[in-house]
Amino acid sequence: MKSFYIKFLLFIFLPLTVATSQTTSQIVRLIREGHIEEARNILSRMKGAVKQPDKLLFLKGLLSTNTDTASAYYGKLLKLYPESQYCDDAYFRLSQLKYAQGLYKTAQKMFARLLIKYPHSSLRQECHYWIGLCYQATGQTDSAAFQFQKVVKDFPATELSQIARKDLNSLSRKQNTERKPPISKPKTLYAVQVGAFTYQANALFRKSFFEREGYQVELRTKIRNGKALYLVWVGSFSTMEEAKKLGEKLKKHYGIQYTLVSE
Repeated sequence: MKSFYIKFLLFIFLPLTVATSQTTSQIVRLIREGHIEEARNILSRMKGAVKQPDKLLFLKGLLSTNTDTASAYYGKLLKLYPESQYCDDAYFRLSQLKYAQGLYKTAQKMFARLLIKYPHSSLRQECHYWIGLCYQATGQTDSAAFQFQKVVKDFPATELSQIARKDLNSLSRKQNTERKPPISKPKTLYAVQVGAFTYQANALFRKSFFEREGYQVELRTKIRNGKALYLVWVGSFSTMEEAKKLGEKLKKHYGIQYTLVSE
């Protein structure tokens, strides 16, 4: 069964002397899986045991719920500890934050600079992929396709390569569709909500996933308790029954819970 997220690996609490050597990767994994509070609790428990100030800045940046705060932590790390092993990752995440803010051209330049500044970074394939996303977001489909093809060619055995292949197919379908006469569609009344996120980047990942699967997807925003919540809506239907059919289909094929929503 296809799944957007990696299956959750249960974190077993270890003595601090052991946990500190593994915490960074554990926290990163928990954040990617959406377990933000658990990751924050782990950092709180072992903060005093972190002897590397650059690592602490990096972890604080990962767990910041505010874009400006996260950017400040990453920026401080890059300024104070330019030789840190976390510099390329911090710069990568700064670039992602620019993308999440809709600053696609700025993000594209930053990802490209990372490739030059950190030529031995393990994030090279991710940089090429995100450069492709930036080009795609600004309508430069040929440049986007070039970057996706580079991921497929240079990193053929990776999961990201498989995703890039789907993006290439999606670009090809879109180009073929744009050549056809536009088809009028009924007024949208109902959709299937497949996620609600406090982090815009997570919502964008979910949105991209369903777009690659060939679905019409919209990213909506609403304010709850004074904070932004990012909603991912799939499909557009004139009746609730049609939306429910899609919701059940998505639940069956992807194991994702859904909610029916209306305009």
